[in-house]
Amino acid sequence: MFKIISSREEITILKRAFDQWGIFHIYENLDMIAKPVEKIMPSNNDMNNPQLQKNKKDVNKVKLTKRSDFEVYFCSNEQQKEFAIKFQPISSGIMIGRVINKKFLPNIIFAEMVVKYNFELNYPYIMLDSNGTNLATYGRDIMGNSIISYFKDIKENQILIMLNQKKEVIGIGRSRFNDGLITQFDKITVDNIQDIGTYYLKSENEFYLSK
Repeated sequence: MFKIISSREEITILKRAFDQWGIFHIYENLDMIAKPVEKIMPSNNDMNNPQLQKNKKDVNKVKLTKRSDFEVYFCSNEQQKEFAIKFQPISSGIMIGRVINKKFLPNIIFAEMVVKYNFELNYPYIMLDSNGTNLATYGRDIMGNSIISYFKDIKENQILIMLNQKKEVIGIGRSRFNDGLITQFDKITVDNIQDIGTYYLKSENEFYLSK
């Protein structure tokens, strides 16, 4: 169910995220709505049922919604936002990320907003050579020797944006090392969380399946 982002905690989480990615200046101009995240989790009865244990699909039908987790959607205008809140369509707007355990996790759409509005590259990123770019778009993790440029203050286990040499977004990654070790030769240094290959292929498949 779509809702207005109105609580102090929700607003603080999002403002902090936009600020950390260097695009706080566009926050107030965006029409955003939220939708609670449904987490698939088996109940205790299901976990103890030997018949259901054999079929994980049946166990996963049990859903539990955590109130503090939500998806964030960007609407094209105020009218679309009001329509979504009033009529509760199945889908509305474009998702730009999720808030999980009070932390904002950006997706590729958000990453493209960052690249568009933050010209200084003063955010966590890595830039890949052509071979690394090709491998990343097929879901491969990132080898250190394919990184030709990077943000100088990357921390271990940090979310970052993956770029090609044209400074185009190719995905979202998570660092295994800090900036001093992220270019290690012949070693995976960044995990591929989401890439444009799988992201847009999934979106295209969902579009055709909905017809």
